[in-house]
Amino acid sequence: MARSRLYVQPDRGFTRELVQRAQSAGYQALVVTVDAPVSGLRNREQRAGFTLPPGIEAINLRGMRPSPQQTGEAGSGVLLGGPLLAAAPTWNDIEWVRSLTSLPVLLKGIMTMEDAKRAMDANIGGIVVSNHGGRTLDAQPSTIGVLPDIADAVGGRVPVLLDSGIRRGSDVFKALALGATAVLVGRPYVYGLAAAGAVGVSHVIHILRAELELTMALTGCRTLGDISPALIQR
Repeated sequence: MARSRLYVQPDRGFTRELVQRAQSAGYQALVVTVDAPVSGLRNREQRAGFTLPPGIEAINLRGMRPSPQQTGEAGSGVLLGGPLLAAAPTWNDIEWVRSLTSLPVLLKGIMTMEDAKRAMDANIGGIVVSNHGGRTLDAQPSTIGVLPDIADAVGGRVPVLLDSGIRRGSDVFKALALGATAVLVGRPYVYGLAAAGAVGVSHVIHILRAELELTMALTGCRTLGDISPALIQR
């Protein structure tokens, strides 16, 4: 399934255009990131001082009005009560995004049973259990740790995907055993891309699949359906 990743932008009119463009381009679902209304304190990122080199830009955001952070309107050190946080998306914005498209809308960044239940009340098409790769809020629990409770809260009504922390095929096995429908892979494929381009990405996927199948064989699982919580010691 081709999924389009969406951040609700301060410029809501531009956000509407992004949704419409994604649907027109043939995407089959929208994944809305909900756990990063503002950027976290990424000290290593700050020390690196990385900026996009000349000639490279976020092409899909071309033409969007600058955010308060970009224009300096956010104020020095002011967040609560400031314009930057005032533009952050709320549950009302999720309802609004759903009204713009016939595509399923998945929420990425759900980490509590309460938010999972509220997403169900909002008729969301799926949930991505994610802590943003540990890069947004320090001391977040691991996604695998909160997955079982969230899966129980969803009760099989929509797909539950797990993100953040998948490094080996055995991690995929654990996620499936504890209630995930599928997993999302982030850093491993980026490492493969950096090392060897498209061939590197293909090789990473091959490694993950081989590790998953080996874990299944060693735990007596002939099919994905055989993977169960009974195979995990917590």
